[in-house]
Amino acid sequence: MKGRTVFVSDLHIGTGAETNWYQKGVHEPLLKNFLRYLQSDENHVDELVILGDWFDLWNYHPFSSPPDVALIMRQNPALFQRHADGDFVSLLDRVKVRYINGDHDMEVELREVNRLLSALTDRRILPGHGNDFEKPALANTYYMNGPIWAEHGNQHDLFNKPSLTAANPLAPLPLGYFVNRIYCHYLQKRIASVHRADAAAVSGCCETSLESYGITLEGLLQELMHQLKKGEKLNPASIILKMMMQHNRNNQLDFKLGGKSLSEVNTDGIARFYPDLISEENFYDAMCEAEVAFDGLAHFARQHVNKNPHTRVVLMGHTHCALNMYCGSLKNHVFANTGYFCPPQPDIDSGLHLPGFVEVDSFNDGSLKVTQKIVSGTLDEDIREISALRVY
Repeated sequence: MKGRTVFVSDLHIGTGAETNWYQKGVHEPLLKNFLRYLQSDENHVDELVILGDWFDLWNYHPFSSPPDVALIMRQNPALFQRHADGDFVSLLDRVKVRYINGDHDMEVELREVNRLLSALTDRRILPGHGNDFEKPALANTYYMNGPIWAEHGNQHDLFNKPSLTAANPLAPLPLGYFVNRIYCHYLQKRIASVHRADAAAVSGCCETSLESYGITLEGLLQELMHQLKKGEKLNPASIILKMMMQHNRNNQLDFKLGGKSLSEVNTDGIARFYPDLISEENFYDAMCEAEVAFDGLAHFARQHVNKNPHTRVVLMGHTHCALNMYCGSLKNHVFANTGYFCPPQPDIDSGLHLPGFVEVDSFNDGSLKVTQKIVSGTLDEDIREISALRVY
């Protein structure tokens, strides 16, 4: 074997707020087992690539201000300080680590993460591509190494890619930011209804399909066509917010935004930040991107290999749907999704969803092996292979 790179995504480490998907009591022991696996000489890992949503700055109740990355790291000392049982600082001693921004951490700057770790290690986390420790978050969106291409996936998601229009005073935050925070209001009520302490006790709470948020693609299309027939400007943001508020049985919510240019905003004011998501001119392409929130990223993986035939392996995260599949009729390309690392406890117990990652092995003959693995417990033997594909 020539080299081994491990890809993981969607850890969603937060402060431990009740609406955070990642909760220490459930996920920290599993994550530490994974970190020990990476450090073990027996597993021959050369590089770890974190494909976005390492941190979560979105999943917080509208009435509370989201944290910054410094607070998240302080609240998780077992992961961001040296410990014998696995942590990110000790990992840097043995493995090259790269980090790509996702959507829930699109404003986290790599230089700030490295600054916070600098008191504990001289080593640095690298961006997804290149060696520029100062690479800004909005430019740190992909990993490329020969025939391997990896990204978070939100760049193809109409509602979760950065919104950089002049109309958006909260740029780069997209509409999906507010969708998630409205969902957290609903999630808080679900947590209370089952008499539990946090989101990790609520089965299915990490589903990222908009249908789980009360939004259907059919309903969105119907409302857009209705706007067209009336000769109105297409306004998908207002449609989505209306659907969510009806699903959550609310009329209006106020959002605290921490250090943003607007300290607070309400649902009535949000839609005006996103006036051109879908127009008559970009309707088809925009709907393809909208469909990511319902049907995944495989379309964009195929699109990438068609445009870049030298790419043989495409990896993404974002959707929380782990998979490992041939991409194309000739079986000479693979698309893998790493899944996510923070399923709720009931889903872990039932085996419905488990934390996972993907390994890509490079061989001297130029071939690649793509292996999907899960972490079902805290022992070495609890890290198991689920599927493996080879491309030549």
